[in-house]
Amino acid sequence: MAVSEITSPVVAAAPGKHRAAVATSLPPARGQSFLKLVTIELRKSVNTRSGRFLILGILALALAALTWQLTHMEDGKQAFESYLGAAATGVLLLLPVIGVMAMTSEWTQRTALTTFTLSPRRIRVQLAKFASAIVLSVVVLSATVVLSLAGTALGGSLSGDGASYAGIGGSLAGAYLTTALNVVMGAAFGAVIAQTAVAILVFFVAPTAWSLAGPALFKSNADYLDVFGAFGRISERELNGMVPQTLTALAIWIVLPTIVGLWASSRREVK
Repeated sequence: MAVSEITSPVVAAAPGKHRAAVATSLPPARGQSFLKLVTIELRKSVNTRSGRFLILGILALALAALTWQLTHMEDGKQAFESYLGAAATGVLLLLPVIGVMAMTSEWTQRTALTTFTLSPRRIRVQLAKFASAIVLSVVVLSATVVLSLAGTALGGSLSGDGASYAGIGGSLAGAYLTTALNVVMGAAFGAVIAQTAVAILVFFVAPTAWSLAGPALFKSNADYLDVFGAFGRISERELNGMVPQTLTALAIWIVLPTIVGLWASSRREVK
């Protein structure tokens, strides 16, 4: 009995010392880089069935618009700007849904607990979602641009009058900038509402309702909250002396929802 009393403390202490030695020998844990988070969010966007169908649907819509343009060619040189405008109309309408889904998928699919356990800094994760939505939309728009270039060349060949690429730089700059702003706006609405269907509905209905009712209620002052008008001026690179109206509309419909969405996402209950 005496031997047992003497040796038992020594045996109990050994595992503790071993665990302490192992703990001190482990390398310090490193957090995920922002680029890694963006890559993960991009993979999430394209690995779901809804995400793939949305991207394929957007490209199919662009292809259908270009086909219509080729079958209704006007006389003279075929302008790239016309083909890009035809292809991008539906694309710019649906691309913001990518932003909405990037922000709402964690909450509607109930994967937020896993995501924020692996990456506890929520704001950083949300910013990575914004960035991934912009990157994915730029890739989709670039594919649309390639289709538009091919359509312009084909149209010029079929018409016999050739193709014109005048102003291509300005057209592309306006299209990419408008796309980025539109997608950020969609992501901001998704961050605020966190329910895909409701966020998409509000995104399309709220600014449309204002663009219809605003002029009747506030006359020319309605331009300060007309985000569609702001997008149009940016896309056409013609602000027409309406810089305050454009910046105010962008601040109300994009900057403010983004701030509110990041704040709400950082405090939303994770289930």
